[in-house]
Amino acid sequence: MFELLTDVIRNFYILSLALAGILCLLLLLSKTKTLACSLLSIWIMLFMAELAQVAFVMADFMTYENYVSFDPFYGLVFYFYVRFHIEARKVSFEDVFHLLPVFASYLFSMTWEFCFGVICALSYAVYILRYLNSHKTKISFSGTGRQYDNYAWLVFMARFQLICWVFTLLLLSVNDIFSIPISKLITLASYIPMSFWLFYLSYFNQIKPLYVQGVLAEPIAKAQAINSHQNEQIVHQLKLSMRTDKLFLNPQLSISELAEHIDATTAEVSNTLNMHLKMNFYDFVNRYRVDEAKLLLCNTQHKVLAVAFDAGFNSKSTFNKLFKSYTGLTPSQFRKEKCGLFDDDKGSGYRRELSHLLVE
Repeated sequence: MFELLTDVIRNFYILSLALAGILCLLLLLSKTKTLACSLLSIWIMLFMAELAQVAFVMADFMTYENYVSFDPFYGLVFYFYVRFHIEARKVSFEDVFHLLPVFASYLFSMTWEFCFGVICALSYAVYILRYLNSHKTKISFSGTGRQYDNYAWLVFMARFQLICWVFTLLLLSVNDIFSIPISKLITLASYIPMSFWLFYLSYFNQIKPLYVQGVLAEPIAKAQAINSHQNEQIVHQLKLSMRTDKLFLNPQLSISELAEHIDATTAEVSNTLNMHLKMNFYDFVNRYRVDEAKLLLCNTQHKVLAVAFDAGFNSKSTFNKLFKSYTGLTPSQFRKEKCGLFDDDKGSGYRRELSHLLVE
């Protein structure tokens, strides 16, 4: 029974090796010549070298103790492959530190028989997913439909790898429980999950080669650079619409109305506020309303409720709450302590300072 299973697994690995060799050759001969092709080729060649050793062990051409594992390198290479797709950023000196967990894995393996290489690869799989998630908003707003599809594919492949490494870790963690024949078979079968990942990668390279080979990586970077310039223009228009047109005085102002006023889309306005000004729509508008209320409190003797309505608020309770959160004082305290209505020198100085609030 064990011999039959061993033969089946060995033949599956031989098929995987043949498929990996074809895929690697296609990537190396690709006309695109992208960095993604090179990185993916390196990943495949490492896996082929390790899988070939496993096949030799199963055919009794070499002993299991003599084979060399490249597990710590898989996550590292795939991370740079993903990063090239997202940022098209070249390798820098700081990236050398990514080699530390790889070296640590081999160092620990010398003194402790445990699958530290799988732990390293699994950690990188989690790190890659966090990295992709951190760029989700940027790509959602700045990328085209094709580029977002490319991003979605990278997320799927990263999750696929995470599942494979988790499954591999589980197999290697329980193999010591069983007797030697079963334990050895489980260890040798731990390459099956990643072999399936290789099969899917080969299939996807046939139907969507632009995604696999990183052809769309450069357009993503260019789109983000263009989008950055557009966002600067939107920021200028947003501030101008508040300072000059004073749209904040409209209590019913919505983000769609603001976007229409500056001839932009709601998504562009929302993205610009979140990514560049680090605030949402309501914080942005209410900041100008509070500044307007400060001016009214110091320049008029209107009641607080009238000031709230004149500044664009439609509720006294909301006005009081927001005003105190911005200034640390209630409107009445602000008028008494900051405006100095009973101290002409203090009041005139502070009023001059407030007069510049909506101009800055």
